[in-house]
This record gives sequence, C-alpha cells and structure tokens, in this order.
Amino acid sequence: MKRLALVCLIFCSSLLGQTNAPVATSAFDVASVKPSIGGSDRALVQAFPGRLLMQNFLPRTLIGFAYGLADFQVTGGPSWIGSDRYEVQGKAEGDATVQQMEGPMLQALLADRFKLVFHRETQQLPVYELTRGTGNPKLQPTKEGSCTIYPVDAPAPRDAAAAASTVFCGFLHVTANGVNRGLDGKGVSMATLAGSIARTLRRSVIDKTGLTATYDLRLEWTDARSE
Repeated sequence: MKRLALVCLIFCSSLLGQTNAPVATSAFDVASVKPSIGGSDRALVQAFPGRLLMQNFLPRTLIGFAYGLADFQVTGGPSWIGSDRYEVQGKAEGDATVQQMEGPMLQALLADRFKLVFHRETQQLPVYELTRGTGNPKLQPTKEGSCTIYPVDAPAPRDAAAAASTVFCGFLHVTANGVNRGLDGKGVSMATLAGSIARTLRRSVIDKTGLTATYDLRLEWTDARSE
C-alpha cells in the first residue's frame, strides 16, 4: 500500500478566499483498501446497510467523491493518484447513513490509509454556463412513479437485490457505442445535469437555466474526439 502524503488543492471558479476542509468525525469499524485487479477502467460504488463497496477507483476520484467534488477539481499529490486504481471496502456498526459512509467516513479512511493532507484553495478559472434556448423548454417533466428517491441521509436499503433493480431519481447513466454517446436519467435536476456535463468536459458548468423542476432525460450525441 502506498502511503505517501497527498496535498490536494481544490480550485473553484471564483476568488472567495481560502477555506479549511471539514474534519471527518467518524470512521469505519473495519475497512480494507487494496489495488484493483484487472484492466477495466469502469468504477462501481455500492452502499449496503453498514457497508460501503467502491471498486476500481483512482485515488483522485476517491478524494473528489469523499469531499463532494469532481476529480478535475482535485490537484496536487504524486502522479499515481491519477493512474493507480483501488478497491475500498468499509463496514460500520449501527445505522450509518449513505451520506456518512460516502463522506466523512471515507475522508477518515483516506487520511488513515493514504495519509491524505487536504485543504481547499480557490482560484478563478474559466467555466461553462448551462442556459435555456429560445421558446419553451422541450424537456419532459418527471412522470409520477418513474423513479424512487434515493435516501442518502438514511441507511442504505436492506434489500440489495431490489435496490439494484430500482430506478433512482437523479442518477444519470452514460452509454457509449463507437462515437455515439447517450445519457439517461429519471427525476434529474438541471444542477445534476450541469454536474454530469462538467465531469465529461472537465470544466465547471454553472446552471443558469432557472428551471427548478426535475425531468426524465434521454440525450444522444456524437463525440467527434473519438473518431
């Protein structure tokens, strides 16, 4: 296990001064962090009651996940945080919520296993804006019953099989077939869509649509960079 100290600077889109990262106040009772086996670049995260499983994650992405950031907002540290992949498993006694396991408890684990040193720094950077076109929006409002709200502030669902087949609101799924790309989601807010676009473009995207409802989305496009 690599145990080099990391210093991660989080660059935001405005000059607001420096703020300290939140201090993790809870930890997993039992946890393991080990290199991923296999050559796939697909990452998977699953939350079960009292357990968190994260497979095939870059350390940079784990840091972003723990602190609610996109990986492109994380910089600093050795080069391997953007190349090596790890599997994380954590078990917690009691009724830890999904939010606790994926946030403060993951922060504590990274600090323990990787000796993570983290602070936030703001810097002015170019951004994109997501805006409305002319006329009425053609987005399809979320249909009642099309998705289930995922309770991040509650323990994970106890029926893992049922949860795996449930369509949760606000989760976007990206597909790729050659140069063709697709994006599907139910109950998606414009802020969530902006965040997904930001991770694809690797640049912050600000929601300026003024749309406050949620929508059932199906987007298709061609990625000329893959030709």
